[in-house]
Amino acid sequence: INKSNQFNLTTRRYTEAEVAAMQDDPACHTLQVRLTDKFGDNGMISVVILRKDAEPGAWVFDTWLMSCRVLKRRVEEATLATVVEAARAAGIGKLYGDYLPSPKNGMVEDHYGKLGFEKLGPIGEGGTRWVLELAGYDAPDLPMTLAVQTPVSA
Repeated sequence: INKSNQFNLTTRRYTEAEVAAMQDDPACHTLQVRLTDKFGDNGMISVVILRKDAEPGAWVFDTWLMSCRVLKRRVEEATLATVVEAARAAGIGKLYGDYLPSPKNGMVEDHYGKLGFEKLGPIGEGGTRWVLELAGYDAPDLPMTLAVQTPVSA
């Protein structure tokens, strides 16, 4: 979280203790993504943190970052499909995503648009807010299988 800049939609920084607290917070949904494919075991390649939005029945992406070395393998789509599945199971009907620009993250400026989110408008200094209505979302046919693991608490 503290090292990735290019594929980091908000560039928020958290300590290990803050992330651990989010994993136990019922107002948060966290996801860690690992990738093993024909190119080998890439290890942990993405972190997603969602929070309950002020709007009932909605989550907002607080953090979505991913290693640039695995781009163009459709992991972004698989990650969103996993998030949508968890959101629906939690009774969530809408996802919001924010893009907050930094000097290094311009490559993800249209990330949400590429995934089917609707652009709502500007936020902050050059940022944008996006929304995805889950009722209209169908997961794409992906050339991979996802294994979702429940975090183990100490």
